[in-house]
Amino acid sequence: SSLAQTGSHKIRPTTNMVRKVAPRRQLSLLNVAALLAGGLAALQLAATAFTTITGTVHRQPTALQASAWDAEVTRKQALLSAAVLASGASPAQAEDLKAKVKALMKEDPKPNDNGAPEKHIPKTTVTGGSVDVVVPHVMDKEKPHYIQYMWLSDAKSGDILAVKSFQATDPSPPAIAASLPAGTSAIPMLFCNLHGLWEGDKFTV
Repeated sequence: SSLAQTGSHKIRPTTNMVRKVAPRRQLSLLNVAALLAGGLAALQLAATAFTTITGTVHRQPTALQASAWDAEVTRKQALLSAAVLASGASPAQAEDLKAKVKALMKEDPKPNDNGAPEKHIPKTTVTGGSVDVVVPHVMDKEKPHYIQYMWLSDAKSGDILAVKSFQATDPSPPAIAASLPAGTSAIPMLFCNLHGLWEGDKFTV
């Protein structure tokens, strides 16, 4: 049997005292359980909210990332514009040249099928962003027999990235140079006045 100590006297607890204490203990345990359950639910809600917010942050670019992307697009557009004007033509002349070579590609849809390949297939050298294309072809004003146009065609879109026209009196071998953005894939092409359309191997800057 339990005893309660008060000074020098020992008092046996009554039944009423036990009954008053026990309910308080049960109520306290229930409160603790409720608090723990509520805390766990709050933690679960917080974790769900954090996951949702984190996922949103990963899917949406920051303002700094968007600004860097815009700057890169602008840089590539400027480089491509400079490449089109690589031959020294004015913007209007460059557009005219692009239209002419596109028309030639439609008129002669099958390249490399007329003439000697070793004299007509353009050779490309890529150094960094600089591209040099040359072909070992004569520039004969007497026949005449010469390369009329050389250009770089975007391998994905077909856009003309750089273009240059020639006269039969120009020196041999004909060549074209351009600067292209990193990652650009292109195909070197040319048109011979006697043997039509020719293309070289695709390359990537």
